[in-house]
Amino acid sequence: MTLADLFRYAGGTLDGDPWPLVRELAVSGDRSAAASVQAALERYARERNWYGRDLMAHVLAGLSGAEVFPLLLRVFAGALRSEDDDDGERLGMALSAVMRADPAGCRAVILPVLAGDDPDLRRAALWALRDVFESSDMGTLREALADPNPAIRRTALNSLPSVNNNPQACELVVTALQDLDAWVRHDAVLLLAWSAPAAVVDHLVSLTSDPVWYVRSVLGEAIGRRAANSDRAPAAAAALRELLADSEPSVRAGAVRGLGMLGVSLDALQSRTDDPDWWVRAAVADVLAVNLRRWPPARPLLAQLTGDANATVRETAKKALHASE
Repeated sequence: MTLADLFRYAGGTLDGDPWPLVRELAVSGDRSAAASVQAALERYARERNWYGRDLMAHVLAGLSGAEVFPLLLRVFAGALRSEDDDDGERLGMALSAVMRADPAGCRAVILPVLAGDDPDLRRAALWALRDVFESSDMGTLREALADPNPAIRRTALNSLPSVNNNPQACELVVTALQDLDAWVRHDAVLLLAWSAPAAVVDHLVSLTSDPVWYVRSVLGEAIGRRAANSDRAPAAAAALRELLADSEPSVRAGAVRGLGMLGVSLDALQSRTDDPDWWVRAAVADVLAVNLRRWPPARPLLAQLTGDANATVRETAKKALHASE
C-alpha cells in the first residue's frame, strides 16, 4: 500500500486499519513524501478531520522528526482550543515520539513558547514539557500553577514530575488540592493517589466535604490506598465512613473500594449491601470477594448478594463463594 491509500483512509473512502501503513511510511525514510504529508496534515486540521490529522501527524513525525515539531505543537494547541470532541490523544502520541527521539531539539522549541501570550499554545508547551522535563523547569511549573487560567494550572499540574521522589512536586500537588477550580482539585487527588507518602492523607480527608461530586468521587480510593498500613488508617477509616453516606453513588462506590484497600474492619459495608444503586453494591461485592478469607462476616454478606436484583452483583458474589469452597 502507498501514501495514496493513506489519504483514502484519512478521507473515509477506504475502510480497515490504517496504522500498519502509518508505521511503514513513518520509518520509510522517504523525505520526498514529507511535503505532501505536511500539506495534508494542515488541511485536515483546518477541516477538523481529526482522524486524518492524526494519521498524517504520525507519518510526518517519523519522516521529519524535530524539524516539524513547531508545526505539530501548533496543531496540538489547536486541538486544545477546539470545542469539538477532540482530546488530541493520538496527536499527542506523535509529539511524544518526536520528543523521545530529540529531547534537546524539542526543548529549544518549547521553552520560548512557555513565555508567549497564546494560552492554548502555552498549554501545549506545558503539556510537552513533561516529556523533556529538567529540574530547572520546576520554577516554570510553579509559576504556571499560579496562573489565573484554570486550564493552564491543570496542564502544569499534570506536567509535574512524580510526587513520590520529588518533595517540591508533592508540595505543589498538595497545594493544588485547595485550588478554586474543581478539575484542578480532581487531578491533584489522582496524582497523590498512587505514589505519595501517607502524610498526604491529612490533606485528602479535608476534601470529603468538597462541594463538587467528581472531586469527592476520586477521594475514596486515594485515601484508602495512601493510608493502608500506616498510622493514618484510623483517620482514613473515619473519612471513608463519611463518604459512604454521600448522596452521589460514585462517591459511595469509591469509599467502598477505599475501605477494601485500607485493611481495616469492613463492618461499615453492611449498610451498603442494599444500596439503591447497583454499582455501589457491585463495589461491595468486589471488596467482600477480595477480603473473604480475612474478614469472616464477608461470607454471609456475599450469600445475601447472590440474590441481588442485578446480574453483575449476583455473579460476583456467586463466583467469590464458589472459589472459596
